[in-house]
Amino acid sequence: MGTEPKTNELSLQKENLHLKQSIAALREQMEKLEAAREEAVQKTLHAVQDEITQLRAAVAAMRDQLENTCYEKDCAAQENMAAAGNREKQLTNTIATLRNELERREITHQRDMEAITKTHEDEVKQLHQTIQVLRDRLESFNHSSTTKAGTDE
Repeated sequence: MGTEPKTNELSLQKENLHLKQSIAALREQMEKLEAAREEAVQKTLHAVQDEITQLRAAVAAMRDQLENTCYEKDCAAQENMAAAGNREKQLTNTIATLRNELERREITHQRDMEAITKTHEDEVKQLHQTIQVLRDRLESFNHSSTTKAGTDE
């Protein structure tokens, strides 16, 4: 009879160690998910920033091209003025189109970030619930073992 409480205690210690290892594994998985999410966010931000830089460079190049065209040609001529006006209008339309596209992508990016954040929060909540269930089970197991050990004596 003296070895049975020691066996139960050893079993409880093994169970406790297993639960601690499970919690550590869950924590590590949660950290990996957070790191992956952060990496995805950073990649998305980098891609958006690259695209913004390219769009700005394209607009600047188009402006430079327009200015060079005006200086190289006789801007005083009515025909060239009309052409330059049309080009400017096209560039303005292009800029407006690009700006709208950029705003649309920023909104999409924001939605994606909110979805990623929501998913992360849900995963964290679920992990906390799992930890609580495991703690409750451990406490119940400890309580039933204590009660059983008390009745065995």
